Amino acid sequence: RCIIITSLLKKLLIMEVLMNKKILTSLFAVGLAAGCVCSSVDAHGVFFANRLDEKALVLGEGPVHDAYSPEMVKSIIGLDNNGMVIPVQVIKHEKNVVVVPNDKLGITVIDYGYWTKDKDGKTVHKPISEVPGAQKSTHAIKYDVHYWNAEAKPFNNKDAFIQIIPSVNPLTLRKGDTYEIQVLKDGKPYANAPLIKDVINDLTNESQADANGKATVTVSANGLNVVGVEVCFPTQTKGEQNKYFSALSFIINPE
Repeated sequence: RCIIITSLLKKLLIMEVLMNKKILTSLFAVGLAAGCVCSSVDAHGVFFANRLDEKALVLGEGPVHDAYSPEMVKSIIGLDNNGMVIPVQVIKHEKNVVVVPNDKLGITVIDYGYWTKDKDGKTVHKPISEVPGAQKSTHAIKYDVHYWNAEAKPFNNKDAFIQIIPSVNPLTLRKGDTYEIQVLKDGKPYANAPLIKDVINDLTNESQADANGKATVTVSANGLNVVGVEVCFPTQTKGEQNKYFSALSFIINPE
């Protein structure tokens, strides 16, 4: 009898372990699907701002704007209001890049490339597979929808992984006005998307979109306004993640 009971206990224990393992595997899969929210204190986004009479591509968080080498910007793609690719004149300065927008420019898409820590802790702009001894790598994909013209209609770029779509052209608004946005991921509503409603002036004040990816936003300034979503997703490569920062930006010229 003792032998039979012991065998039954062993079977029960094995079943319990398998069940727990299955549950943990399911939870891990859910975590991968949901992605991980990146800390807002490290919310380096890209957006365009007026700098010394130029339209500069800013790399920054809150009031801090960093200098960077133009070579760090992997690509800048311009789209018109209808989502068609158009040429963008890019000027490289010593510590940043600027664009010369034309009347047709509606959207800019920026890929900021890879950031990998080598074995000595130094940042190398290469994938983890090309850096011997690297433990962590981030492919920083930074996307900015910047409104240049008040006549442009809100546009859904179906090629964007994560994007913020305003209900109205924000250039038709003024400080204190409210408007609705919807966050899409892979073209579908991004439920409970993490939001930074004012990247410039209120970086650490995080909120969430609703189940349909929607939220109400207040125009924070008669000037530069940036709304952001930052989220990380692990890749199939150990130690590597894709870090997306998607921004909606516009500049309201004070009257």
